[in-house]
Amino acid sequence: MAQGKLKVKSKLPAKAQAKKNQKLKGTAFNKRKNAPIQSKKHKFQEAHKLKEMVSKALNKKNEDDIRKVVYEGQTNLSKAQEAVVKHHQKVSSSDGASTSGC
Repeated sequence: MAQGKLKVKSKLPAKAQAKKNQKLKGTAFNKRKNAPIQSKKHKFQEAHKLKEMVSKALNKKNEDDIRKVVYEGQTNLSKAQEAVVKHHQKVSSSDGASTSGC
């Protein structure tokens, strides 16, 4: 013989049962899956692109300013002076090659 009481299924409270019935009925209107509503991601992407463009423009301007300051003190060599520099480089490289070859 079985001993003890039989298990009785408990009932949900009245508020929870009403809430469950509401969910079963559905919402007041149905959402279309292809509704033309933009996601928030699109807005954030546009803001990110704008920030990126501004930072690129600032970086480029800063780099140009720095280059201008660096090259300000340098003098440009004439063609004759450049030829002399190339000649000296060739002479020094040929001297090094001839002495190492012996």
